[in-house]
Amino acid sequence: MHKSAFLILFSLLLFSSCRKKESFSHIEILGHGGNGLEIVNALYHDNTLESIELALLTDGCDGVELDVRLSADGTLWLYHDNKLEDDTNGEGCVGTSTDEYLSTLHYSSLDKEALIRLKDIPKAYLVNKKVYIDARNSISCSGVNANLNSFVLALLNFRNECDPSTEIIVETRDDLWETAVAAEGFTTIKFITDFVQYQDVIINLPTVDIIVATNETVSEENVRQIHNDGREVIIFGMRSAKSTRDAYQKNPDAILADNLRTAIIERN
Repeated sequence: MHKSAFLILFSLLLFSSCRKKESFSHIEILGHGGNGLEIVNALYHDNTLESIELALLTDGCDGVELDVRLSADGTLWLYHDNKLEDDTNGEGCVGTSTDEYLSTLHYSSLDKEALIRLKDIPKAYLVNKKVYIDARNSISCSGVNANLNSFVLALLNFRNECDPSTEIIVETRDDLWETAVAAEGFTTIKFITDFVQYQDVIINLPTVDIIVATNETVSEENVRQIHNDGREVIIFGMRSAKSTRDAYQKNPDAILADNLRTAIIERN
């Protein structure tokens, strides 16, 4: 190959590489449930101390998403499913269980990781990180919601325990809860299952800061519209390198990653 042609080709490859890095480097990566949610080959069960530590100690991970429920004693515990028997050696629901009982439980996984409280996460790991809290307010065992005031108080206590550089953002399933959480100064999230629901957010929930949606739900144009309204976007639901690249190309503010390694490689 002629030297000048080689230099042109090299410049094009370098330019392409720089463009990709410039396009995606600003997009944050949050570990879903720690190091990934419901991943068959995951090293640790989601929402466990082990999974969270692994994620936060991974270079390139900007924070974690956690599923949080309020116990009968008013303590925030990490747990995704509705009933304890679905995934642990316990029975009932977090919302109807005491802290003493929950502290004896472990997951039905190979390593039998223990259930943990939100406050059990070492605060040093959360410095300059984001903690996306999925506030699961329903108590399926009783068919009612957790106590809103107790939930918000527990969130405030956790925020006070964290370093000021830790940003806590909260998603709720209830509009009343969203308003109450926003009133306490938390960054708030609204999950939509179809972009048409975004119009309802604009009209009825002006305090919402971030829209979260699956990769299949939003387009690049949708993301641009949300940005133009002054809100951020988080995309999740990517299980492959291809779908992760597709999500990055829509230019969200962050992605919720079930495979941190793939997310970091594709971003860089």
